[in-house]
Amino acid sequence: MLFNSVNQHCLGRIVELAETQTVEAAEDIYDERGMKLWAKGKPVSADLQEKLLRRKLAKPLEATLAVDGAIAFSDVASACVAHIEQNPLLARIVNRDAIGLINNMRNVPLPPPLRLLLTAAHAKGSSSFKHALSAVVICAGIAARLNASDHDAQLLLVAALVHDLGEMYINPDFLRDSYRLQPGEWKHVASHPRVGQLLIAELTTLPAAVGQCVAHHHERLDGSGYPNQVGGSNHSRLGSWLAVADSVGAILARGDDGAALRASLALRIVPEEFDHDAVAVVTQALRNGEDAFGTTPEGDFGARIQESWRHMNAAMAEAEFLIAKGQTPFLRQTAGNALALLHNLLKSLRSTGVMEANSLGAGNLDGELIAEINLVIREIEWRMRNLARNLHLRAEAQTEGTPLERLAPLIRELDGSNVAAATSPQAVPASYQAPAAAAQAG
Repeated sequence: MLFNSVNQHCLGRIVELAETQTVEAAEDIYDERGMKLWAKGKPVSADLQEKLLRRKLAKPLEATLAVDGAIAFSDVASACVAHIEQNPLLARIVNRDAIGLINNMRNVPLPPPLRLLLTAAHAKGSSSFKHALSAVVICAGIAARLNASDHDAQLLLVAALVHDLGEMYINPDFLRDSYRLQPGEWKHVASHPRVGQLLIAELTTLPAAVGQCVAHHHERLDGSGYPNQVGGSNHSRLGSWLAVADSVGAILARGDDGAALRASLALRIVPEEFDHDAVAVVTQALRNGEDAFGTTPEGDFGARIQESWRHMNAAMAEAEFLIAKGQTPFLRQTAGNALALLHNLLKSLRSTGVMEANSLGAGNLDGELIAEINLVIREIEWRMRNLARNLHLRAEAQTEGTPLERLAPLIRELDGSNVAAATSPQAVPASYQAPAAAAQAG
């Protein structure tokens, strides 16, 4: 089992939790050879951290610990109601039926390992727990508006609550908003949906559909998501709804001007990405005639348009070259997939009218339109960087040939960064304990 090896980052968060709440061994803790490491009832401390690291346990640590006041779904339901009251944009998405779905979850049991991890995520006012609440609320709104069955709604809301618990196993440095990940570092963050799925499979008896939903929350219907570029009919319906909720929740959490319009644009800019039904009900619920994007320009948008246009065309040329001259089926297929996604981005860029607006010049446009143009550019740039990361992820997983070296020019154009640095072993801190097995297991 993956979780018989202690992850230093998850253990670190549990030890931090023990500084403010009582966390203790619910049973004796043994290593794989039968040596007793920690007695039942003994509180978690830094000493436990020293004893457990670099050891394999007879039973996953998360299944052997208990925390006083562990979060239950009754707490989550109450927190969701308070979260809605504090966030007017979330209140637009939920209706009476959605509130009913949330309240119906109050008596749903949560497996103890998940309660432990959720409590640790909630500690110290973590934004990750608030994001989980937003995902639950938005998923309830989607399920209610699309008339999901009570069974499907319950599976969806459980998945929404735990969908990011895989991040507990990632170096927190990689999760900071201020840190721009290089393509070579992306694999560590990209593994978290798969880690979450394995967490559910190995440590709980929850239905496999919950784990699949968690695994797919960063996938996209056009195959542009991660970690496994699952698309089309292979993408679970509930997972596609959670993907919408996850994206919208992240944008609304910023609380900046025009957040509702920004969320709607992000869902619609590439129509092939998200479930159309879920997008329709969310964007309709968010719609308000008084919303505005804001009027603060973000630099010279004309220069940004030209730079994005240049990188996109150069990337398409690199992809076309690999399709024609690639030495392996993997290179040709990967380049073909990348080219198809770039064509979708190009089509989306043209459909927004950004290129026409650029020809008019900023002096002939109002601030509201400039703000919208900047948002369009930002969305396109983010998707190009995401494609660069996914290409790096796929190439690095190959065991034959040097696909990463062959794809480097394409990745460089998409990411706009130094791929030599991104592919260097020094790009990842030596102390990082990656859940690599989870990333490969997908």
